[in-house]
Amino acid sequence: MEVQIKSNNTWIMRSILTQRATITYFEDDWNSMLEQGAVTSWYKLLMHNYARPRAKLIFWLACHDRLATKSRLVKMGMLKDSKCSFCSNVETIQHLFFECEEMRKLWCTILKWIQMDHAPNNWDEELSWINKFGRGKGWKAALLKLAAAETVYRAWALRNNRSFGTQCDSSFIAQDIIDKIVLRG
Repeated sequence: MEVQIKSNNTWIMRSILTQRATITYFEDDWNSMLEQGAVTSWYKLLMHNYARPRAKLIFWLACHDRLATKSRLVKMGMLKDSKCSFCSNVETIQHLFFECEEMRKLWCTILKWIQMDHAPNNWDEELSWINKFGRGKGWKAALLKLAAAETVYRAWALRNNRSFGTQCDSSFIAQDIIDKIVLRG
């Protein structure tokens, strides 16, 4: 903190040294520099999750309720129809993951594969359940977190394919998710 600024210092060194007063000011009150945000219950589901980065991103967006579901797009004036791509209900995060019958079957298949006896509910309850059983450092917790992220990602990709008219065989989706889990695990 006592180093003198010299004319032969690089521009970056001079810039750093001129900020000493600011640094000294914040030394006593470091917390004032940190943004205080709400702590979510699901943030640990993303920590030490071995899912692919794209799967974790979609999972994170779903947890924040920021995926572009049809109901959100209708609210933004971008669509007129909010009907689910798989059934006749309104497509929301709550519905799509895991109330929709086709997505529910997909999640049940994955849960059966990882040997977890659980009947899926709606998105919030599932997130709470995954958070409860995804804690810890054991392989079963790690597998559940990985499976949740990969399933949400693949279900979202299937939804997008259906929404945009891309023909895809949904009978192989569960096996595709399992293959990704095995490769990542």
